[in-house]
Amino acid sequence: MRTLAFSFLVALTIMLTGCLPEGKAEQPAVLMEATVTAGELEIEAPPLPKGCVASVAELPLSIVAQSDDPRLQSDNLLVVVKSSHRVMLFSDGLLRHDRPGDSPDCWRVGLGTYKDGSSAGAFDKQVEGDRRTPVGWYRTSDKPVSSQYHSILIHYPDERHAKQALDRGAISTNTYKKIAQAETAGTIPPQNTALGGNILLHGGGSSTDWTWGCIALNNIDQDELRELLPTGMRTRILILP
Repeated sequence: MRTLAFSFLVALTIMLTGCLPEGKAEQPAVLMEATVTAGELEIEAPPLPKGCVASVAELPLSIVAQSDDPRLQSDNLLVVVKSSHRVMLFSDGLLRHDRPGDSPDCWRVGLGTYKDGSSAGAFDKQVEGDRRTPVGWYRTSDKPVSSQYHSILIHYPDERHAKQALDRGAISTNTYKKIAQAETAGTIPPQNTALGGNILLHGGGSSTDWTWGCIALNNIDQDELRELLPTGMRTRILILP
């Protein structure tokens, strides 16, 4: 909660001159000083929209992100909370307020959906075509050529997903190494493996879950978000269940 705190001092100088009996010498004026001091006045900011949180300490962290993870204090950190359908922008652990009217940097998102129209948002991505939005830590970069509105590429798959796929025999050791090396280097991992790829943060609408695993905002919100991110849309994103 943001609090506007201030104190002020009011000094009142009052000149008091008594009514003297006739014939008495005029007495010097009596100078009285009254000081009124007001303590801190706390003004509460409006509550955040539903699903938004003021700091990373309030996030529903899970096995993919512990509270002592130093990446949570990154500048321009994007956090998607799938359960609340929100994407937020943090710096130094605090939710930013860069939008008009000091509004919080928190937007609604749409997530993946199954072929029957039911939401796939609650589940982590495993394979190509499962339409699930992945969970975990990723890097991002701009994707100028895309069929979706103003896309930002999420560098999925990561080493964690690749190791799971390797253990169940879904990818080769060579593919696993390429994915792990890309994560270490902060570059785009292979996008055409059995794990799937081209997971994007893009426009197109957020009122329902409708994507094939991407994260969708309203177009105007996507424009706002892009304006706030570094050159090349390069930052970290944490996607939580």
